[in-house]
Amino acid sequence: MKPDNEGMLKKIQEWIESDQGKIYFEKENKKSEIKKGRYLRFEEWLKQNDFDQLMYKLIHEHGPEYREKCYHNGFEVYPNNKLAFIIDYVVDNLQPVKVPQLNCNFTNQIWFFNGYYFQMIHGQGIITRIYNKEDMRLILEV
Repeated sequence: MKPDNEGMLKKIQEWIESDQGKIYFEKENKKSEIKKGRYLRFEEWLKQNDFDQLMYKLIHEHGPEYREKCYHNGFEVYPNNKLAFIIDYVVDNLQPVKVPQLNCNFTNQIWFFNGYYFQMIHGQGIITRIYNKEDMRLILEV
């Protein structure tokens, strides 16, 4: 059976032009504006504060107790809200770089930000690894 691409396209276009579609896109635009504002505030924060201190605080927050709490609640280890924000900032605002030393067999991308490599490895989920640029030491994996 041949798919009805034109029929599907027409239904999508109708939904986009509907009140429900307009509300959806207004909501998404609002979320995008809020995120941009947060990114700008973070950039200003970086001018006055030490990013290394923030990273070491986040490493501590993702220690054994945090990992155990994730597993106990039935989840794989995931970044907390602060680390998730930094990862989003890096992915949304920087271009990936090639780092042959960090290459792996799975699809992955690497970004460099403020002395750290952020590597996202894609498989059945996403593993995020953060490396210190100076010695290429893995400092956090979530």
